[in-house]
Amino acid sequence: MARGGVRLQLSQQGGLAAFPGLARPRSVELDALPAEEARALEDSLRAARFLELPPVVGAATPGADQRRYTLTVEEAGRSHTVQVVEPVEDSHLRELLSRVKRATRRRSG
Repeated sequence: MARGGVRLQLSQQGGLAAFPGLARPRSVELDALPAEEARALEDSLRAARFLELPPVVGAATPGADQRRYTLTVEEAGRSHTVQVVEPVEDSHLRELLSRVKRATRRRSG
């Protein structure tokens, strides 16, 4: 995955203290990040095999107030969107979400 033009967008839905502001998509471009942070995010995308994931990862439990994340990766006019339902079993995907959350929080202000 080439760094140039890669944009990540994340939104969060649900959870015990769901606030509408959290559902607002937050985005970050890898070019805007410090090189080390951008490289770590690229490594996490590869390790999670993000572009190979199905549209939904995890299963919703009836009646539960589960948190869900919607992550979109856009590159060279293509995009891939995955909705991830907690608990996130895959450690690589969990790490990716953590890195994207930190990056988008800092960049979205």
